Amino acid sequence: MVSLAQLRPSVLNAARQFLHRARLHENVIFSRPPSFRTTYGFSLAEEMFKGDDPVAPPLDSPPMGPNTYNPMTATKKEPKKDIAEPHKPYHLHVYNSHNNCRIVFTYPSGKLVKNGWWTSGSCGFKGANKSSYEAGYQCAVRAFKRIEEEIFRPNIRDGGISPVKLALKFKGFGWGREAVQKAFMTSEGDKIRSSVVTVEDRTPIKIGGTRAKKARRL
Repeated sequence: MVSLAQLRPSVLNAARQFLHRARLHENVIFSRPPSFRTTYGFSLAEEMFKGDDPVAPPLDSPPMGPNTYNPMTATKKEPKKDIAEPHKPYHLHVYNSHNNCRIVFTYPSGKLVKNGWWTSGSCGFKGANKSSYEAGYQCAVRAFKRIEEEIFRPNIRDGGISPVKLALKFKGFGWGREAVQKAFMTSEGDKIRSSVVTVEDRTPIKIGGTRAKKARRL
């Protein structure tokens, strides 16, 4: 005769769950077919209840049913607090070469600010003077004055923000670059220096690549 203690725990637990569900649905099967009693010498229900009051047997785990548990939504997520995203800054691009200096002032979206570009030529320099230190300095002074106007009266309709934040972006080398940096640190840049949040050098650096151009003979 085989007792319940000799059965596998998984088999015993499955039987308990089956009988539990059957009793819940009032469709109890108290005994197995005669072949089961003949083989093991007892009825599964008789051995399990042993003449006690027929109540639902204890379970090692909750009764099986439709699995509605979703681990992704089990833990209730707290709603995100409304945190105001920081405004994107304006951009002041300073392009320098050995022959010219260009300054471009744009909105955070990238749109050009009205009257927001300056070059050595537009400042009245011609020929070789466009690459001089003074040409870059004059471009910087005019650009700073336009930025001051935008700080005091931002053009919200075209994409401006208030308060005005500025990101300086340099690209290239030359006298104009040095002039803009010096003008920014002098009294010319006092009114805009507090609005600058980032300073970035975007000059591309060549690593390997094609053969360089032959050096110029002087």
